[in-house]
Amino acid sequence: MISIDYKLEDAGWAISEIGNGKEIITITVSYLNDTLKQLAESAINIKKEKSKRVIFMDEPGEHHLVLNRTSENEIEYEVFWYDDWTDWNAIENEKFERVLFGKTSIVNYVNEVRKVLKNIWNEFGPEEYQQKWVNHEFPKNELDLLN
Repeated sequence: MISIDYKLEDAGWAISEIGNGKEIITITVSYLNDTLKQLAESAINIKKEKSKRVIFMDEPGEHHLVLNRTSENEIEYEVFWYDDWTDWNAIENEKFERVLFGKTSIVNYVNEVRKVLKNIWNEFGPEEYQQKWVNHEFPKNELDLLN
């Protein structure tokens, strides 16, 4: 199983929680990366691609949610912590700590991501989301594809 929560905080910041049924990790998310859109795209594309990666940038550091499809209906996932930004080449990709792992169905993962998007849409709408998230628009097209 997997559980995903994503709450917008002050301008440019969010808090995400990812759980595997036994433990939950809390992730700070910066506006420096369009994490919500990556999350939505991962749910759309994991059905046809072997693996996907979602980057949750902090300042400094980043978490990576790595999804690997193991069958037509299931994925394994891992969350890694990097002390700096691997995505911007500030640290080597090999310097990480695995902080969470688990297995879930693709349907469950897609449902969790859809829930996150709908909650943000219902609470803030696209205009307030843009104000809070500064550089990135709400991923409405991706939400439409997930509905």
